[in-house]
Amino acid sequence: MNIQKDYEAIIQWKKQEHHINGWNVMDLSCEGLLEETETNNVKACIEAMKGCMLEGDSFLTDENLKTRKFAVRYYCDNLSESRRKMFW
Repeated sequence: MNIQKDYEAIIQWKKQEHHINGWNVMDLSCEGLLEETETNNVKACIEAMKGCMLEGDSFLTDENLKTRKFAVRYYCDNLSESRRKMFW
């Protein structure tokens, strides 16, 4: 089981939900995702959050923060594959 991929799938689902509902911005914290999933793998969660970032998305905290407080703002109005990933 790859917990990072599981987190990525949840984030992608949330982004699609926001897009479908016309909600343009989704702020997500590591802490919130860990609580929602009832897990505690901070490193995998942060890597998944970064892996789901597309051009234009932004950090709400220091990019190098490695705690549950890490947070990202995803823009969900355009989820086109033409938007490049920020991290691989």
